[in-house]
Amino acid sequence: MTLRGDVDIASHDIVEGWAWDPDRPDASVSLVVLAGGAVLGRCLANRFRHDLLEAGIGDGRHAFVLQFRNGLSRGERHAIEVRREEDGLFVPGSPKVVEASLAFDKAAADHFARILSAAETDEEFEPRLAFLLDQTEKLRARYSRRSSGLAARERRRRLARQGPAEISANMPAPGASRPLALVIDDRLPDLARDAGSKAIVSHIQSLQRLGFDVSFAPADMAGDGRALEALGVDCHAKPWVNSVEELLERRRGAYQLVYLHRFSNAYCYLSLVRRLQPRARVIYGVADLHHLRLAREAAVEQRDDLARHSEWLKRQELWFAAQADAVVTHSSAERDILRRHIPPGNIFVAPWVVAPKPTAARFDQRKGVCFLAYFGHRPNVDAAQWLIQTIMPQVWAVDPGVVCYLAGRDMPNHLRRLASDRVVVLGAVADLSELFDRVRLTVAPLVFGAGIKGKVLDSLAAGLPCVCTLIAAEGLDFPDPLVRFVGKTAPELAQAIVALHNDEKLNAETAAAGLDFIRAFASEKRVDAALARAADLPPDK
Repeated sequence: MTLRGDVDIASHDIVEGWAWDPDRPDASVSLVVLAGGAVLGRCLANRFRHDLLEAGIGDGRHAFVLQFRNGLSRGERHAIEVRREEDGLFVPGSPKVVEASLAFDKAAADHFARILSAAETDEEFEPRLAFLLDQTEKLRARYSRRSSGLAARERRRRLARQGPAEISANMPAPGASRPLALVIDDRLPDLARDAGSKAIVSHIQSLQRLGFDVSFAPADMAGDGRALEALGVDCHAKPWVNSVEELLERRRGAYQLVYLHRFSNAYCYLSLVRRLQPRARVIYGVADLHHLRLAREAAVEQRDDLARHSEWLKRQELWFAAQADAVVTHSSAERDILRRHIPPGNIFVAPWVVAPKPTAARFDQRKGVCFLAYFGHRPNVDAAQWLIQTIMPQVWAVDPGVVCYLAGRDMPNHLRRLASDRVVVLGAVADLSELFDRVRLTVAPLVFGAGIKGKVLDSLAAGLPCVCTLIAAEGLDFPDPLVRFVGKTAPELAQAIVALHNDEKLNAETAAAGLDFIRAFASEKRVDAALARAADLPPDK
């Protein structure tokens, strides 16, 4: 007589698995469970499990679960036997050994701490340190194996081996049918820091909506990932993982998609992803074309060394873009540049989601203009200096009452020293809505840079017009009511600031056009559609 099955779980409280007699495929197998010769209980293997059906195991109704009435002693080791009741034949995988409980409760922690603290000599320190390092490595490896789904895939392979030969080993893993995606960026995102953080969080959420379970790994392996974890994202950093390389190795073959955000991460990890995650579709999110930004900076500052570096960087960026399965850019202008060098079908424009939140403050309750930026980014520092030293004096020549606010993190001291009765230096602002309730418009006076400017999108989403340079508006494809306030020179920008600051009707019309633009350009629907194409998902996704 034959009996197929497996004991999947055995603990001090429960035993679970499945049992099937192929000679009597429609009959439920009656089981008896014992430990140390004592009967713990009886049950029928008649529960339905979808994975059994997919593996060709009868009609799928061959699973069993037995909850022990009083539980087993947790301080002892037990050999749990699961037998067919009629003839005592073991279910495959039985007996199953359950070790004495290793619960890491306070008593265990206190005992362990006492042992460690008792070390006083080198002979006592060295074995303790060796033990801790060895156990830490093993614990991290087990954690990675479990959370990556490797354990579930092994269970799937066991089922496939016991089912009919025609059942594919690639059948969906039990309880883990969602594909896995890994996102790699320089560091953990901070929504208050820069547009790049907003973009990657938005794209992570889009991948979740598209059906992926998403993990995140910062290249620096540092920081507190609780904010991302609250969004349902698994964060991999120290102490559990020491490096992105270690994560890719330990989770070899686990991911269906790997999203490399920024050139630095494509440069460091793309070839390694190809080797260790051969099934993964690789998306390279360019954030912005760094070589384009550096070339423009070199032209403004007349620096040959920077120009040469931008040429080297251009070759590198384009090479890695060509190696990826898909390239995601936020800007239509950068898409057009990339199309000259790599197949157009591999390039996808995906902005990030920006929700319209128009200010409730009336026009007459607001006054002034604001430049909002992350000043750890050099183009923003240059823009702030040009704004205060060149553009605003031309505004004040027409209307001396227009106050200019500078707001943003990591502002250098030489910008702070520009403060005056007409220039209010705010620095970091915790709540942007309070800032937007104070001013009538914003300005983005960038002389060089690349990519989509988050400061422009945030302003338009708040119902505030934004006066932009050509660089600040690049890639946004503004409609005519917004194009009117895109200028090349300081006099053009100053004229636009005065007009929008003093003409309530013009300000309101431009604000409404900006909100309409945000609803169309930065919607969930548009972002999801672009990322679905980049991920090569079916159209219904």
